[in-house]
Amino acid sequence: MADRTYQVVIWGGTGFVGKLVAEHIARDYAGKFRWAMAARNKAKLEGVRNELVKVNQDLENIPLLIADTKDQASIDDVVKQAKVVIACAGPYAQLGTPVVDACVRLGTHYVDITGEVPWVARTIKKYHAQAFANRVKIVHMCGFDSIPSDLGAHLVATTIEKQYHRKTAKVRVLQGKAAGAVSGGTLASLMGAIFEETPEELKLSADPYALNPPEAHRGPDKGDFWGPAYDKLGRAWTMPFVMQAINTRVVRRSNALLGNAYGENFSFTEAMEVPNVFAAYLGSFALVMAYLVISVPFLRPLVMRLLPKPGEGPSKKQQVEGFWNARAIGVSEALVGEEPVKVVATLGGHRDPGYWETSRMLLESALCLAQQEEELKKAGKLQGGVLTPASAMGMLLIDRLNKAGMTFKIESSSAAVVSEE
Repeated sequence: MADRTYQVVIWGGTGFVGKLVAEHIARDYAGKFRWAMAARNKAKLEGVRNELVKVNQDLENIPLLIADTKDQASIDDVVKQAKVVIACAGPYAQLGTPVVDACVRLGTHYVDITGEVPWVARTIKKYHAQAFANRVKIVHMCGFDSIPSDLGAHLVATTIEKQYHRKTAKVRVLQGKAAGAVSGGTLASLMGAIFEETPEELKLSADPYALNPPEAHRGPDKGDFWGPAYDKLGRAWTMPFVMQAINTRVVRRSNALLGNAYGENFSFTEAMEVPNVFAAYLGSFALVMAYLVISVPFLRPLVMRLLPKPGEGPSKKQQVEGFWNARAIGVSEALVGEEPVKVVATLGGHRDPGYWETSRMLLESALCLAQQEEELKKAGKLQGGVLTPASAMGMLLIDRLNKAGMTFKIESSSAAVVSEE
């Protein structure tokens, strides 16, 4: 890729997540790479820059680029200046396609934090082949959805392969304790993904291999986990994790894109770990009831009035005091006469997962693509297409996130495990 004016451009720099990405740069990366902010409203961008100057006085001249998602020429003008675009403007099904289109055509890598499975499926169908041919990396879901799940599974499966020379039969991610808040933009995206999908999109979303290449081998996974259960592998009571229908599809696509590197019949599932059986049943019931309430058309506007609006989000205090924890538990394929291997990875962070940590994951993903191209090639990462964090960046991104203060590490491994049955 030819040298560009900017290594990174934040697209949607006036939005909640866009501002957080810029704050991370102001605090930890100012002067270390070339970057700019882009949005359609110059006055709002100037306001964001003024706030950034309070964090770091050296940012008073950060370039501001003006473009509108309804004006493809203005989008192209911004995209062609960047090596990587960080897309923060959603809902992506409404606003994301023109940016992806420009990136694929103009040879610019792209990262976002969408959780909109049908839209991602459309970008795969429309742009994967061209992005592959142009050696452009379009990497969706680079936030809390779905980096912990995707990189957690990648870490465990890679460890099983390198340490025990076996393929992985299954990985189970158990989301643990967390504290944080939700923004209005995420709620708008989530509501759109649930209630504005066509019948065809709903059918697609229900497919556990919805994001896999059509020619790829389908593994043993049949559907999502929607009830209370005792997880024998993790030795914990669990309830459904609300974002499992996104994360599981991403992990399965990673395995497919990597040529079934985890395993030909690899299985991936996800749930939320809770303290006891009472919490498992109560949490599952509350989740179902919440879905039923917001699925009633005349009740939905009333509920939405009580929730944050797009552009709103958690306070700085909520972000700083937040945290998240998870476990990725992997079991190898069994060899004749030997027990399978069990490997457990600890995942976590010390800030609000949905916004502080998500914006940092997004930034580190962009910098990995912008600054570590040769290392990614040597590591055998895919050089083009509509990719996943694991298939595009893998262990190199894990290393960056660990250095940024998050935790992605192997906690334990054993050459024999007690059967989970």
